Amino acid sequence: MSLKILSLIEDIGKLETSEGEAGKIPVILDELKKINSDFDKMTFKHERSIKEKNILASLLTHTSIDLKRVSDSLKIRAEELSTVLTTIPAYVYFKDTNLNYMMVNQPFAEMIGLSTNQIIGKQLQEIIPGYNNKDYLVTEKMVINSGTAMYNIEEEVVHHDRKRWVNSNLAPIRNAVNEIIGLIGISWDITDRKLHEEELREAKDAAEAGTQAKNEFIASVSHEFRTPMNGILGLADIMRNSPLNADQDDLLKGITASAQNLLVLLNDVLDFSAIEAGKMEMDYQPFMLDRVMEDISLVMKMKAAEKSLQFDIIIDEKVPNYLIGDSQRLRQILINLTNNSVKFTETGQINVFVKTVDNTENKATLRFEVTDTGIGIPPQAINSLFQVFSRVKQDKTKLIAGTGLGLSICKKLTDMMGGRIGVESVYKKGSTFWFTLPFTLTTLPGKTTPKKESPAENRFARKKVLVAEDNAINQRIVSFHLKKMAFEVDLASDGQEAYEKFCAGKYDLIILDIQMPKMDGYQVAKAIRNKERNIANHSPIIALTANAMKGDRELYLEAGMDGYVSKPFTYETLEEAISNLLI
Repeated sequence: MSLKILSLIEDIGKLETSEGEAGKIPVILDELKKINSDFDKMTFKHERSIKEKNILASLLTHTSIDLKRVSDSLKIRAEELSTVLTTIPAYVYFKDTNLNYMMVNQPFAEMIGLSTNQIIGKQLQEIIPGYNNKDYLVTEKMVINSGTAMYNIEEEVVHHDRKRWVNSNLAPIRNAVNEIIGLIGISWDITDRKLHEEELREAKDAAEAGTQAKNEFIASVSHEFRTPMNGILGLADIMRNSPLNADQDDLLKGITASAQNLLVLLNDVLDFSAIEAGKMEMDYQPFMLDRVMEDISLVMKMKAAEKSLQFDIIIDEKVPNYLIGDSQRLRQILINLTNNSVKFTETGQINVFVKTVDNTENKATLRFEVTDTGIGIPPQAINSLFQVFSRVKQDKTKLIAGTGLGLSICKKLTDMMGGRIGVESVYKKGSTFWFTLPFTLTTLPGKTTPKKESPAENRFARKKVLVAEDNAINQRIVSFHLKKMAFEVDLASDGQEAYEKFCAGKYDLIILDIQMPKMDGYQVAKAIRNKERNIANHSPIIALTANAMKGDRELYLEAGMDGYVSKPFTYETLEEAISNLLI
């Protein structure tokens, strides 16, 4: 159409007209050009309208597809959510800001025993009559008011005469503009767990009661063993100071060795019980290593000499002498290992080596080695050697004597002190037991045992001692040792008699047995201290006891005693305890 108008305009321009008509041609041409321009605009608008229509149609088509896709996806999500809410092993509910239920899952409805329609729109008290846990309802309100989720809320719920425990998590629900419109709660039934926890608690209480009973039994057995053992060793010591022929001397040595073996066994049982109960504590104090090794040498040289064995202690010159550590436990480990070496070595020698394996400005790690030329250990037995009750077979049928406690106690003690222990052995040729222990270095010497003087020097001459002991044999033993130290001895057979003699006389030292009739040692000590408050005096008191459990020492000191000696005791241990108080 536009092309035709342009052609017409061109033809009109070529026409020859009269002068009168010539002036109209430009006007016609302008009109035609305007018509052509308007036509072009209308054509452009029409074409654009068609394009926009096509675009709109396309958009509508895609939007329809997208809407359908979203709708299908929402249906799938809704079905998935419904499946999750139905199958999840938890109780799920939604509440509005007034704490009315808006939706619950099927397990929740089944737990309550109502249909979903019977729950929606109601509150907790309405669906569980008698529910009175106000704290839980307050917590729900806090979640809505604060917008903060709360976790692991445990409560006991009673419904239909059944008790159950539930653990709940609560979280706020917000709308598109972040306003809180309610909350969601998810609860799990933890009744079985609670019942199991209760069973475990009861089992724990029973185990602790059993442990307490065991400890009391061990303490009782310890006391009952130590009292007669003190009699055996004490009387043997008295006999040793009497004229004996060779056969009698051998028999006496056998009695003493047997009693000492029993004492080692008893101490092992007590230590094992204390470690097992977690009541073994380390006592870290300054000490001098050479004094410890000297004490061990004096004891072990005598035992080795009885079997004609050579015994030596070799300390490397670089080993520091002033240390901080538990010297008593160090002695225990070394004596245990050296005792084993003496026991299982028939010929040859036993050596103890001490050297430094690590040394810093204020710390040192020492390695102790006990080597022997004894029977050795079969390779298959080494891995289990330090386990409790582990015992080595000398051949396929014969077990080596022992309880299997000593080495396990050594391992536990080294572990507790931050060390290590091990063994290297060649079967039938000998063994090397070693252990390492860390120590803190010090420049100050620890407590040293005062130089012991012979009884002939009469250090305690004319000093008077009161001994309260209800056992006649122990009276004789204590009296023998004290008289050997030149004491004047006064005896009391029970606590009441001891206190009366104290009130009537003056004593330089008081030795009290703990378990006595009428008044025990604790009661006598407290009574003496109460009386001394009025006379500004302090009589040295030593507890003489067969009790050897942890905590006994603290009880003695609390009762006002100044020291204690455990049964069975030797002349040396009694003299040392007395010297610490009177010198």
